[in-house]
Amino acid sequence: MSDTEKLVLGIDLCDDITQVTVMRPRAAEPDAVCFDARTRKEFLPTLLYENADGAWYIGEVPEPGVTVLPPFFRAAIRNETVEMKGGSLSGRELLEHYISLLLHKVSERFEEQEIGFVAVTYEEGSEEGSAKAVLYDIFEKTQGFAGDCLVLSHLEAFLHFVIRQEVGLWENGSAAFDYSAKGLLFYHMECRMAGGRRLLLADYKDYSEVLPAEVVARGETASIASAFERLAEMALQQRYGSLFATGRVFEGEWVSDVLRMFSRGRRVFRGQNLYTQGACYAGTEVFRREGNVDFSLLTPEQITVDVFLMAENAEQEDGVLLAKVGEAFRNIDSRKEVLLNGTDKLSFKVVPAGETTPMLIRVAPKITELRGDATNRYEVRLFFVKRDVMVIQLKDTGFGVFYPSTHRVYEEIVDFSHLE
Repeated sequence: MSDTEKLVLGIDLCDDITQVTVMRPRAAEPDAVCFDARTRKEFLPTLLYENADGAWYIGEVPEPGVTVLPPFFRAAIRNETVEMKGGSLSGRELLEHYISLLLHKVSERFEEQEIGFVAVTYEEGSEEGSAKAVLYDIFEKTQGFAGDCLVLSHLEAFLHFVIRQEVGLWENGSAAFDYSAKGLLFYHMECRMAGGRRLLLADYKDYSEVLPAEVVARGETASIASAFERLAEMALQQRYGSLFATGRVFEGEWVSDVLRMFSRGRRVFRGQNLYTQGACYAGTEVFRREGNVDFSLLTPEQITVDVFLMAENAEQEDGVLLAKVGEAFRNIDSRKEVLLNGTDKLSFKVVPAGETTPMLIRVAPKITELRGDATNRYEVRLFFVKRDVMVIQLKDTGFGVFYPSTHRVYEEIVDFSHLE
């Protein structure tokens, strides 16, 4: 079967529930996969069951007498074991079983078509890096999707979903509230223009400590509505063109009145498959090689500035590019050799994405005075510790046998979060 006839799956894999959408060949939009024809439910609990014969399966709440295995997703991400009757299993092994059964279940729904690509999403959090690594490993190595798999955060999936909507919904920014198993999360993006391209800058805020999942579990609808209204007023001070609400708690009647308050001047939507649709769009773009030349998506892992090392005349246009908009801040480690005398200064030009006015940073460390007016050689190193926090290091490397290196290092930290 050719790639053009294969399916692309979008899977939202969370602690409590799993949702799946599918992009069929030649389709423009994904469809939700319904796992129960009777109830029309478009999600599964992220659980494994064991029947009397020792066979494992997934699906809806099982019949009496069937063993429900303990939750395993977090244990898999943390490389922990799960205690079970008669022993213990690694969380990773249980997650592999679950994903294998999930893919088999989807394949049964589409008997005539092969799954060609899988895009899977996960929630942001302190274990975000581990989650991405584990999911890539499982899908590529144990499920056979090497090179045909994409793992995204919910924020990335939200971005990919939004930009596939009509431009009027997101050109003035877009936001989403997600009431997850953890609690309330807030995603937001803004659109800037730079060089004829749209730069979509996205980030998220975690409000789960203020409005945790336990409030929903206790059924405190009035408390949820009141707390959510206060948080939403604060979060939506910026004018976003559209607002989305996702998470099963937003299915309740209480949310209609609250969301109506925030619909003035913006369009408001709510639904339950935002992330799987976003994953499907992203996966389809990769699988069908449909690179979008009109957008650059910038998540919190990517910097939003260009950084140039300038010569002594900082007003000149030319410079050496050390860091570029869109690069992952963790991957930036630029090093250049420079020659200075004791009166020289180093200049850096920082150009924010979508802006034309640069910020100039001049560095005049004491180590440049080591040898007076003699020419000195230094290694300039530039790296980032956060998306908007840059570190400049200047190390004396000496100049020939007459001026050996002192190994002295000067460091300056530049915070330009105020530029965003």
